Amino acid sequence: MPDGTATPLSFDGQPVLSNAAHVSATGTWVGATAWQQADTDPDGFVVSPLAAGDGPVVVAGAVMEPAELIVAALRRVASEATAVAGDRVADVRTVVPAGWGPRRRTWWRRACGKAGLGQVRLVEAPVAAAQRLAPPEAGAPAHWLMIDVGAGCEVSVVRAVAGAGVEVLSTMADAQAGGDRIDAGLADLVLGTGLEELPGGQRWTALASVRAAKHALAEQPAVTVLVPGQPSAVVSTAVLRQAAQPVFARAGELAAEAVANADLSVTDLDAVWAFGAATAVPGSADMIADKLGTTPQASEQPGLVAVSGAAGTAALPPEVTPRPAWMADLPPLRRVAGLLLPGLLSLALFAHFVFAADFYNGTPQRQARFYYVLASWGEATVAALLALLMCLQAAGLIGAALHGQTAGGPAPQRGGPISSGIGVAAAAGLAIAGLYGVSAAVYFGKPVSDPLRWTLTPLVPVVVCAAVLAGLAWRYRPPGGDWDGFLAFPPSSTVAGAAGIAAAAAAGRGHLPVWFNGWAWALGYAGGVLVGVALACTLTRHLALRIVAAPLLGFFCALIAQSGLGILAVIYALAVAAWWAYHDWALFRSGRPAPAP
Repeated sequence: MPDGTATPLSFDGQPVLSNAAHVSATGTWVGATAWQQADTDPDGFVVSPLAAGDGPVVVAGAVMEPAELIVAALRRVASEATAVAGDRVADVRTVVPAGWGPRRRTWWRRACGKAGLGQVRLVEAPVAAAQRLAPPEAGAPAHWLMIDVGAGCEVSVVRAVAGAGVEVLSTMADAQAGGDRIDAGLADLVLGTGLEELPGGQRWTALASVRAAKHALAEQPAVTVLVPGQPSAVVSTAVLRQAAQPVFARAGELAAEAVANADLSVTDLDAVWAFGAATAVPGSADMIADKLGTTPQASEQPGLVAVSGAAGTAALPPEVTPRPAWMADLPPLRRVAGLLLPGLLSLALFAHFVFAADFYNGTPQRQARFYYVLASWGEATVAALLALLMCLQAAGLIGAALHGQTAGGPAPQRGGPISSGIGVAAAAGLAIAGLYGVSAAVYFGKPVSDPLRWTLTPLVPVVVCAAVLAGLAWRYRPPGGDWDGFLAFPPSSTVAGAAGIAAAAAAGRGHLPVWFNGWAWALGYAGGVLVGVALACTLTRHLALRIVAAPLLGFFCALIAQSGLGILAVIYALAVAAWWAYHDWALFRSGRPAPAP
């Protein structure tokens, strides 16, 4: 704060936010909510996205980038920070391992930018911890050994000079020598078997129980652990030390190597510090000393040492030149493509609907007594529906623009940007649908009521669900605090639905190339099957369920497509409404109130 005070953030009543993530049809959940969802849906759970590096991970049968999961957690942090500060935080600093190279740091900056944190400053963990534990004083340079044991282990030798700051001389790291490995070792001792041998739901419940026991043993001599499917077990600090001993022995070995790489000996060091959440394990300093030859000094609140040091590090030079404000407001290219996809498909369907129509007994300008038009009205319905979906997916951008916020940034106030964004998006979608209907009426020379019956009426259930969501957004936050992910409609559904309706319309209206003679019926059936696939992608998220549902729905849709394209389009619109209704229920069920103004 401006007066120098610090306010730690709270996530579900805890001072830290687990970076575990759970992906479901309702979006990406993080923190305690992700662990709760893992109990009933283990396939969508990722216990440590950061451990996956920058390679893809498979979640619930779908391939995702770890950055997508990390962004959800960072958005939650940004939202909480904004709520506590009362405004968007301008100076954001994040602690990173000293061993991260340029590629990894760029990846992290991009994740922070997508989360709405803006231009962040990266502070190396040993430097930040040194500033917090022993700020450099006037005199000769000091050499400190910083042992950081968190989820993994990183040991660094630093050189501190008053007035010149702290520089890293050498670093050694092992991702397997940290809190995650202690959890696994403690689980083996408590359960009598490895976590990977347990069923998915029990595995994560057991790991959560073991982690809770580990934290409690930092203050108590023994605790009771509830083990799923087994009798409760009593775990003492002696058992925890047994599980942690290999980890801290490895930390001691890394420390000795880091000192040797800096061309120093342990006796040359002015201080040895141990910090990181895992060092709260009783006896950790002694276990490190067995391999290092000297006992490191412990620190209070070891999990917050580096963060506190980074917050107090003044006058950090910016590592990159900030982008102009107008460039910072632009959404990523991938997100723009996702928003434009349903819009482009909508225009293509509407153009095909209009230009493939057949006129009988005259033309729009010269109509005979029984003039009429044959057109694929179901195609117009889906075109209007996709236009509405495009607008609703852009609700976050619309709300940010209306309230003068940075695109993708957190929406701290109750009922602020996202509620108005959803409302304006729904109105814009209806306006486009109405424009489609009026344009078709003018082009066909027919009363306006006929086209509007197909472009507006089927959209009513979707708009009602969107209105309910706007009202709920006034009070609640989405899972993981990520509105963009929560409002993202499955692109597989839009592509399959648009392709299926277009194929069925082309088969029914004719105007096909000569090499399609005699095969129009096959194109119509294929279109119906594609619409069935779109329904499966809309109503289910898991790949296995989609594989089961798609053939069944495709069979019935193929039968309907031959004679009822309009009925098929209305069914698809109802499925989309069901998708939004489920999201209404998921948001209400989450019960996470949005922060008040």
